[in-house]
Amino acid sequence: VTLRRIDLTGNVIAEIDDGAFASLHNLEELVLADNRLTKLPMLPTKLVLFSANFNKLKTSGVKATAFKKLTKLAYLYLSNNELTSVPHLPESLHIVHLNNNKIAAITDETFCKGNTSYYVRTKMDEVRLDGNPVVLANYPYSFICLKSLPVGWYN
Repeated sequence: VTLRRIDLTGNVIAEIDDGAFASLHNLEELVLADNRLTKLPMLPTKLVLFSANFNKLKTSGVKATAFKKLTKLAYLYLSNNELTSVPHLPESLHIVHLNNNKIAAITDETFCKGNTSYYVRTKMDEVRLDGNPVVLANYPYSFICLKSLPVGWYN
């Protein structure tokens, strides 16, 4: 199948079977925004853009490694959900929006590689964490690998 883009915005979808997108090997854009999802299905590995803004996604419904194998993923939009932590983010990401969730803490490993001061995430241009309870100033070493500071609360 040569389908490259699917937009299912605003369809009141509450659940998607794990294998629903398994045969869509060329899928590059998947938009599931404005639905009622609490968990994510397995995602096609060639995705460049994935959006699930305005759902009811919980951290328990998004496997920590959900995006790990998506080596082409450049745009990840998970705003306005119920996530309490940041999932593993692939190196390929340019933009990640996690604003308006319930993320209360991050670590030095969330975006960077802990105490490795040489590591720079050269592709990541924009991180949004605003609208979460996390106070970014409490995690000064969490962003040393980024080109710019995340949008969010610092005091």
